[in-house]
Amino acid sequence: MSAILSADDLNDFISPGVACIKPVQDVPASHESNESGEVEIQIDSEGNPLEISKIDGKQTSLTPAQISLADCLACSGCITSAEEVLVAQHSHQELVKALKLKDKIFVASISQQSRASLAMAYDLPVETIDKLLVNLLADQMGFQKVVGTSLGRKFSLINEAKYVMANRGKDSKPILSSICPGWVLYAEKTHPYVLPMISPVKSAQQITGCLLKTLTADEFHVPKSQVYHLSIMPCFDKKLESARPEIFGDTIPDVDCVLTPKELIALLEEENYQLVPKIEPKSLTLPIEEVYDLVAPKYWPYPRYSWTNDPGSSSGGYAFNYLRFFQNDLISKGYNESDFSMKVISGKNSDVFEMRLMYKEERVASAAIVNGFRNIQNLVRKLKPNAKTVGRVNPLAARRRARMKEPESTSVEETADPSKVDYVEIMACPSGCINGGGQIKPPNDVSEKDWIGEVLSKYNTVSTFDLSLHPGEVQRLKDYRDLFEQSYGVNEDRLLKTHFNEVEKPTDPTAILVGSKW
Repeated sequence: MSAILSADDLNDFISPGVACIKPVQDVPASHESNESGEVEIQIDSEGNPLEISKIDGKQTSLTPAQISLADCLACSGCITSAEEVLVAQHSHQELVKALKLKDKIFVASISQQSRASLAMAYDLPVETIDKLLVNLLADQMGFQKVVGTSLGRKFSLINEAKYVMANRGKDSKPILSSICPGWVLYAEKTHPYVLPMISPVKSAQQITGCLLKTLTADEFHVPKSQVYHLSIMPCFDKKLESARPEIFGDTIPDVDCVLTPKELIALLEEENYQLVPKIEPKSLTLPIEEVYDLVAPKYWPYPRYSWTNDPGSSSGGYAFNYLRFFQNDLISKGYNESDFSMKVISGKNSDVFEMRLMYKEERVASAAIVNGFRNIQNLVRKLKPNAKTVGRVNPLAARRRARMKEPESTSVEETADPSKVDYVEIMACPSGCINGGGQIKPPNDVSEKDWIGEVLSKYNTVSTFDLSLHPGEVQRLKDYRDLFEQSYGVNEDRLLKTHFNEVEKPTDPTAILVGSKW
């Protein structure tokens, strides 16, 4: 557990359990153990578990129970948000240990939100932070390749829009994004009825990892298992996302370690690395495009816009991007471009709003943004199958709501209803990914709201590359994906798709209770 994480840091907190529950796995009993009869478990003076026969006192050493990152994904006990637990495999101490072994080729990818957070903390332009990060990772720590996550995001944006356009309107339910692993894990554990509504398109982190590991392994002529990928992301939830097992191909993880900006600062302090060295590094004197090119894999497509931004929200712009792609599709079918407009409908708070693509006066497509678990809970309640709520209407509450509606309001102002749109971009953190739990917190004399606003301003200074305005680039990315499959055998499912599973609550009374505190 990292010392820099506490319950006060959590902003997508639901409600923790009092224990971590891992069911006991059945192991075939040996003939010898059957003869031991009744046994009891004790701990010896060195803390090792022993099984002691009550018949003859024979002692047998036992293997201690272990909680792995995969167990966290399969458990329905304590974890509803990955920020509640920092798993040991994804700590900065484990990264340092791996670096000291020097038996891997190290590569890194960095998200736009993390770069903005670091730029705000050091009061530097994002472009300067990019150069300093390259110096830190490549020159000081020995990473061979360093990229931004924008290439992975662009693959994700294209295929998310494609999926929504192909499936919109089915069962009159919206398609829900799967980019936020905190939200996905929450759905798997508590609201499995929404799982068929969730898009299977992978996030930028996972797509970037697959591309980066594959190309680096090919360049250095080593197996992918010899490539160690560090991803620097704005929230702790991404640690659990990296551990989600692959079912569409090889089982080698796309990401080996996820660190947040907050953890990166802790690493710098503990290991005496310098993000801003006393002697100006060479990277600061080079044009930024040259820096990006120098640390990209040999066959990495478009190194420079791997560090670019995308229009829309600070969580990647998935909702906005879908509407722009839908508009382009209609224009290709003969619709007049000048007759399109975008209408924004506010919700009950700033973390909920709806965007409507209008053609003249007609709504032709819609998408919503929903941030924060309180708003997520309101959404999933509305998406619950009607059959489960029939007969449960409280008549007193119904009459009270009826009285509140009287007299008829003369206002025609609409309120966003994310349950009735084509697509919903969902993020666990209030304000979205720019306010991820792993982002650097403000000084004591600066309000959190003002700080987030300033970090967002930094984020918006990152050069934007709007895919919807460059159909030729969209086709080039599709062609590259096909070439990637032909050259490396990584098919479209393995590169772009994830999966979801309902997590059933354990009923085994012999479940192991491990600890009672975080």
